[in-house]
Amino acid sequence: MKSYRSERAAFTDPDTGAAVVRYTGWRGNSNHLYFTNNSFYDGGRRIVFMSDRENAQNLYSLDLESGEIEQLTELPQPPYPMGYGLHESFVDPVRDACCFFVDRTMMRLDLRTRAMQAIYEMPPSFRHHILSVSADGRYVYTSIFAEVPGARTIWEEDAFLAHVNASPTDPDLLTFCHEGAWDRVDHRLWLLDLRVGTPRKLHPCGEGEVIGHEYWYADGRRIGYHGHLRGAFQLGVTDWDGAHDRAWTFPFRTGHIYSLDERIVVGDGSREGRYIRLWALEADGYGPPRALCAHNCSFKTQEAHVHPRFTPDGRAVLYTSDETGYNQIYLARVPESLRDLPPLSALSPI
Repeated sequence: MKSYRSERAAFTDPDTGAAVVRYTGWRGNSNHLYFTNNSFYDGGRRIVFMSDRENAQNLYSLDLESGEIEQLTELPQPPYPMGYGLHESFVDPVRDACCFFVDRTMMRLDLRTRAMQAIYEMPPSFRHHILSVSADGRYVYTSIFAEVPGARTIWEEDAFLAHVNASPTDPDLLTFCHEGAWDRVDHRLWLLDLRVGTPRKLHPCGEGEVIGHEYWYADGRRIGYHGHLRGAFQLGVTDWDGAHDRAWTFPFRTGHIYSLDERIVVGDGSREGRYIRLWALEADGYGPPRALCAHNCSFKTQEAHVHPRFTPDGRAVLYTSDETGYNQIYLARVPESLRDLPPLSALSPI
């Protein structure tokens, strides 16, 4: 399999002054993994990403210091334009392994030895959603669209179960959602404690309230989310047991969000804004957002979403943009003080 010299290109965002690195420059799409799915391994020095190179879609490893790229898989290619949805893969940072689906087969790739093995086979005519790995690396979780005969069923419902996310610190906790339009599903956010075996609702929504894009904080005990209540946008957090559930209104809407804790939240603005934005929690709630950098992403496909995610140390934001015409992977440095960044309201269009 092939190796590629560094494709990195460093620049300073002209609107915000932030230091940004574009790590991929192939004339084809490259994407980091879905924002709730870990991409980092080797102590945060490398990431796994998917890329369309040599007219084929595979997984690759990127050294964030040198910029060098190594091909990890050599998969049989389905007829164009079909693909494997490799952005739904998940990296287990405990064991330096990556789990992903190839058609109906779930694969586990050892990122140190490159050994690959099949660990699960879906029944015919079934489809899967994103993967997640337990904190101890012993289990891989996903959701599929129907009953799975011959497998241990943790929980099943007559609903579209999706976005299974395992706690990064507690191997017995995971969340999932009832997928669909946020204002039409019966309830969005569910917690499943494997020691108990039955799920329960987190953050029951009142009238006129919707939430989504839930994700685990780095402590593995709290879950962040965003949404809106009667037109007011909200950022929220709840403990895994439903305690200390709190939501704050915040200025300017966003699409996907992510954070390591409640102190600083990153958002992409979705189709309504061209800047990655950062909110800092103040004494009375989240203050006006600061613009980290322009992403200029089209959002025209699921892969062409910004999906911002903090690096494990919180010092930078990993994201994808197709502003060059192809999806490429970027890393924007977060300054020591957010006051070094311009208010989002000072930039146009936002």
